[in-house]
Amino acid sequence: MLRVRRFLERRLDRSTFLGLHLTVSLLIVAAAVWLFASLLDAVLDNALLVRFDRFADGVIHSRVTPMGLAFFNTMSRVGSPPVMWALGVAGAIFFLVRGWPTLFVTWGAAFGGGGVIEQLLKRLVHRTRPPYGAAYLNGTSFSFPSGHSMMSFIGCTMLVYVVVMVRRPGRPTRTVLACAAAAFVLLVGASRVYLGVHYPSDVVGGWAAAAAWVAVCIAVAGVILHRRGFTLEQR
Repeated sequence: MLRVRRFLERRLDRSTFLGLHLTVSLLIVAAAVWLFASLLDAVLDNALLVRFDRFADGVIHSRVTPMGLAFFNTMSRVGSPPVMWALGVAGAIFFLVRGWPTLFVTWGAAFGGGGVIEQLLKRLVHRTRPPYGAAYLNGTSFSFPSGHSMMSFIGCTMLVYVVVMVRRPGRPTRTVLACAAAAFVLLVGASRVYLGVHYPSDVVGGWAAAAAWVAVCIAVAGVILHRRGFTLEQR
């Protein structure tokens, strides 16, 4: 019992990354992987989820408006992978110039690894696009997972993470940043469904894959910083 108590105390210790912060990161990884695996299994088996996707796609397409298409097309462009890649390059240059190797590697791994994972998953799953959104597609690609959803999640989450690590804002500012990032990611994901270029499960799958990968990157960075004698409270 004493060993179990000490283990739980270490896992819930707020003073170091190897305590509560690492535990939360690993729980996020596990939950995100489970969600993605469940979605992938349902998509490959043409289960109830696939029928729901098609039903939702038809219902949404029948209710689109010119104003809605204009708004969500703008959101889709702002949250597109090319824009997120531009953010990734700008951030990498910034960290390189400032001489922050851990943040540079973490940032680069999140964006670069996320892009590779997205393309691999698309080719492995090989899901065709919905029938309504051809006008909003550049070239041809597969549907699951949504690249816009995945890369916008990675971009916004990493941006919030870096601001918190570097600037150490107070709780109200962190809350505002997190809410703004979440709202942006949700709107980008919704735009892909509204424009008819993705099914709802494509978007959720992109979020799940991105959450798992970002949590891994942040967890590894935290372990490295901890071993260098760095704690979150000292930042």
